[in-house]
Amino acid sequence: MTLRDVSWEPVYESEFRTNRTLMETFYRPFLNEVIRYDRLAGYLSLRSLAHALEGVDSLLETDGTVRVIAGADLQKREKGAMFPDADEPLEPWVESQLTIIATLLDRGDLQIKVGDPKGGDGLFHPKLGIGVDREGNKISFEGSINETLSAWQYNYERFKVHRSWSRGEAKYVEEDVSTFNALWNGFHPSVDVFELDEAARQDLIDWKDTDGTLEEHVERVQNHDPQTTVPEDDTAGVVSVAGRTPGGIHLAEEISTVTPWPHQRTISDTAVSIYPNNLLFCDEVGLGKTIEAGLTLSRLMQVGEAEQALFLVPAGLVQQWQNELLDRFNIHAYYHERSYDGDYMIGPLGDAEDHRIPTSGAVDADAWENTPIGSFVTERDEPTVVIESWHTARREGNQGHVAPRIDENVWDLTVVDEAHSAREETKLYDLLGQAEEASRCLYALTATPMQLNVGELYDLLRLCDLPEGWDDKDRFVEFFETRQALEDSLSTVGSRYQNIADGQQQVLQQFQKELDLEEDEGRPRIERFGKLIHEHLTSNPGYDEQAKALVEATDTESIQQRKALEKLVGVRETSPRFDDPRSLIFDCGPTEWSALVEASQWATPVQSRIFRNTRAVLEQCQDLGLLDDTVPTRDVETKRIELGDAAPLYDQVEQYIDETYKQSQKILTGKEKLALGFVMTTYRQRLTSSLHAIKQSLQRRMEKLDEKVEDMTEEVSELSRDAGVTEATIDEAIGQASLDAYQPSSRGAADVIQAERTALQEFVDDLRQAHTDPKVAQLRRDIRSLRQSARDNIIIFTQYHDTLEHIRETLTDTHPNVGTYSGGGGMQYDETTGEWVNVGKEAIKRDFTDGDTNILICTDSASEGLNLQTADALINFDLPWNPMRVEQRIGRIDRIGQKNEVVKIINYAYKDSIDGDIYEELEGRLQLFENVVGPMRPVLNSIEQDIKDAVMGSSGSDDTREPSEQVVEEADSRAKRAQEKAEETGLAGEPEEVATKEAIIESSGLDGWEPYCYPAFDEIGTGDRSYEPLVSLETIETQITQSDRLEETEWSFTALRNHDRADDFEDIVDDAYVLELPEEDAVAMPESLGETAQAELGGGSGVVVTFNPEIAEQFPSIRLLLPGDPLFEALVREAAPAEVDNVEFVCGQRGESGSSVTRSSRVAEAKQATVVEPAVTSESVKNLLGGTNSVSDIDDAEQTVLNWLSQLPATE
Repeated sequence: MTLRDVSWEPVYESEFRTNRTLMETFYRPFLNEVIRYDRLAGYLSLRSLAHALEGVDSLLETDGTVRVIAGADLQKREKGAMFPDADEPLEPWVESQLTIIATLLDRGDLQIKVGDPKGGDGLFHPKLGIGVDREGNKISFEGSINETLSAWQYNYERFKVHRSWSRGEAKYVEEDVSTFNALWNGFHPSVDVFELDEAARQDLIDWKDTDGTLEEHVERVQNHDPQTTVPEDDTAGVVSVAGRTPGGIHLAEEISTVTPWPHQRTISDTAVSIYPNNLLFCDEVGLGKTIEAGLTLSRLMQVGEAEQALFLVPAGLVQQWQNELLDRFNIHAYYHERSYDGDYMIGPLGDAEDHRIPTSGAVDADAWENTPIGSFVTERDEPTVVIESWHTARREGNQGHVAPRIDENVWDLTVVDEAHSAREETKLYDLLGQAEEASRCLYALTATPMQLNVGELYDLLRLCDLPEGWDDKDRFVEFFETRQALEDSLSTVGSRYQNIADGQQQVLQQFQKELDLEEDEGRPRIERFGKLIHEHLTSNPGYDEQAKALVEATDTESIQQRKALEKLVGVRETSPRFDDPRSLIFDCGPTEWSALVEASQWATPVQSRIFRNTRAVLEQCQDLGLLDDTVPTRDVETKRIELGDAAPLYDQVEQYIDETYKQSQKILTGKEKLALGFVMTTYRQRLTSSLHAIKQSLQRRMEKLDEKVEDMTEEVSELSRDAGVTEATIDEAIGQASLDAYQPSSRGAADVIQAERTALQEFVDDLRQAHTDPKVAQLRRDIRSLRQSARDNIIIFTQYHDTLEHIRETLTDTHPNVGTYSGGGGMQYDETTGEWVNVGKEAIKRDFTDGDTNILICTDSASEGLNLQTADALINFDLPWNPMRVEQRIGRIDRIGQKNEVVKIINYAYKDSIDGDIYEELEGRLQLFENVVGPMRPVLNSIEQDIKDAVMGSSGSDDTREPSEQVVEEADSRAKRAQEKAEETGLAGEPEEVATKEAIIESSGLDGWEPYCYPAFDEIGTGDRSYEPLVSLETIETQITQSDRLEETEWSFTALRNHDRADDFEDIVDDAYVLELPEEDAVAMPESLGETAQAELGGGSGVVVTFNPEIAEQFPSIRLLLPGDPLFEALVREAAPAEVDNVEFVCGQRGESGSSVTRSSRVAEAKQATVVEPAVTSESVKNLLGGTNSVSDIDDAEQTVLNWLSQLPATE
């Protein structure tokens, strides 16, 4: 069509008798045909132009242009014209209008100039428009109308129209064109015309950098119609039940700041689908067990399955877990702290002192709800996540605080980190048994579920509701021994038998020989083997296809044998009276036994309860293009540092530690022996860290030896039994000061302490005067060398905060761009003042990533909180005796997405030190740390005890080999045995050489659960969705920021786009707000140190919030106001009505007696349903506020709920 094909009126004026506006009768039809629009307007609103242009193909999708000359005060008022209140939050469709304009302006399709009358104070006030179509036809219009939304849609306006193809009107069009061209080209005698100020133009163009394509923004504006939008109150009601809608579980992923890797998604999908089954998360170090557990919890919380959750973690990891849950999943967890003035729960925002909630419970209370943790949980009316140190919880009197012995579950989910520490006959072992009974579901996390003993595996699997027969440690261990011996016996006998009976006899004899059994012991072993396979296959619902395939692939020699095999593997029903699995296995012959051995590779709790992935899965994903980022390799070098002038002092301190340790082991007994031995062992490690670290400890100890101190024998001795104890663990459990002050008090202890005091006095003065450490000189040389090879961003790790302080103080004179990150937070050196400034985690991470800080010194306590792919090199200033901790340090930079293909690792150790010799030997002979994959992984923790024994001389061995040789050879032997055990139990599954995505998903998951897939997942592990979330993050943002209910109760949002610091935070201000709260509502503030976005933008008057997870990830101090945050829940409760008017909730309930579907308008009732589908009750209303998702009608909603419920597995 052209302009000539449209019937145009000679005069247009507003008509209020009809719903048709000038926008619809003239403006849009006019713009739909033109390829150029020229406009003179005294007043211009770009929002009205955007409103008119939406959906106009000729201007948005072709080379059409718009040229506008507006009044000269445009650039002063345009910001205000676009934003009636520049600080008000904008609705999404308004933002889309501005994006349309910005896009046109940026690509040159929209050109704007300003006009100013010459020689006076008058206004530029013409109101003329000209349109030209593809064939050159023109229309001009002139009258009262300005280029504003009000003019085209709401005001009374009148204008005349002239057509170039009409003989009587053509001359008017020609005059209008002439006038516009004269003005546009600057030739008009009465008006000066200028280009739009570049700053104002750029302000407009910046709007195009929003999310979404131009087409999506056009669609949003087109779809915006207040008459078809669900009202605000009803939208708030829908938002409050968002997680329980059919696709609501996916909100957890929308909110998360991580994108799960394929194996992580598979694990979380599986765990959610089979909840509340207890499981072990046993991926290798660096594969993301934290993400797997956190995402699973977040999903379960979204759908209402988990309301109370407990994390039992090592003392040194309590705050790290709290930070990870908040930063990655917006889960606000509270950890327990006992202080001299009572018990407190510490929230995740701000410093511990800023958010301490006193508990009303008593330590010695009988009822759980009266204990400190129990009272905190039961008094809250919202989901609660608690983190407790298992070092604290395992103590006598504390276990009942987290694992009460009552009939009901107090936790919907318990997550245990570093669960391998729960060895039998330890307090942690007992605690986890109680925790499992107190929890609806339990997940145990460890990278080393087993080292050398299959019984270690059982100690964890016992927590997983094992099928009958498997819940006995001896039978469990026996099963794997039987399987291996039976497989070997079948291989030895082969087909060299005459008949079935002969074959059975030959295999049985060989089997007894393999296990050195008596003649009457072999048959019962094989019978128990068959019974355990049968019990496992028939207790898990997902083995049917595998079992059928196994039977089909077995060439049975008779129908009787086939039936027996079918019954054993659950393909054929058994009779409780006549079919005993123990006898059925001897109705089978060697062929069927071979099939059962094959079945035993995948039909055990190891395959149905343990997630286990290795680093190889990431390499496979990269090969398949499933990971876009680099999977780096390592270049590891260990440097032995000469002590030089410090050698005599080092030797003297070493002698003091050795003699005190030997005295403690000789004279003391029991727990005191363990406790003082632990103190000296810790000092020995501090000595190998730095002379400064041991100097600080011994000075503190010297001051305390003459004081009377509290007896901490119980607590210190308990730490001595743990592997991998860090400085943070000590600080959490007892405090470093308590460790330095520890003194035994039993008979004979005074002699030990006096000998120690005498030894200290001999060299304490020399120790105080020691200022130099040869490691620091080596550090300076290595930093210079690394920078010469373009490795500028360097991380330095140490075990101890004292060593960290020594390094930073000695580096700043030559390297001022230094920062530190430890359990105490982040600090930077201020070169102008010469002082260290506390700046917090957010600033230190951002500055290191940006390059403003290029040397970062960290302690182990901080390592889990850092993921720094921008680092070029890592220097281990000291080497913990537990190599797993070194591996975890390296994992901070050796991560997917590391910018370097090869990461440089440098280790420091003093020359001639035993632990240095051991590490050098481990690296040279076993390539320790060269690659994260390898047989050494399961035994890294056990090497700690070997190094301790070698260094402290406490092995009690007569071995004549060098200590380093002894440790390395034992580690190598142990690694080989561990690999054999892993293969024996099925933990060492080898990845397929030619991998596919399907194979990765299958190997990452579990056997035995095939029918189980949560209804919102199209398929486990693929990421495909059967249902999308009804409520988008955009809907949540619009509903909350635009809520009249919240405004009436004095909750207010101020947009930050015009903040005076906006230029410093240009990446975030368009998506951030300051939330002001009613005076009586206290809210925990995020980290508010001076260098954070929270402090800079909040100004102390409110809390800075965002609805964008990417911004929260980049600036953790900004609060992510989405599900998971208690503040979000409070806002939704305030905004949502008790009942909705234009929406009805179709509620699906799954119970023991089956499924039911009901309707309700009450929000509280909808929150109790298994699944909820909101439905509109009016045909004209369909769209949620601020979003593009449509709400179903009643019939469709009921069908959706029924379909969703039908996909749940059948209940027992």
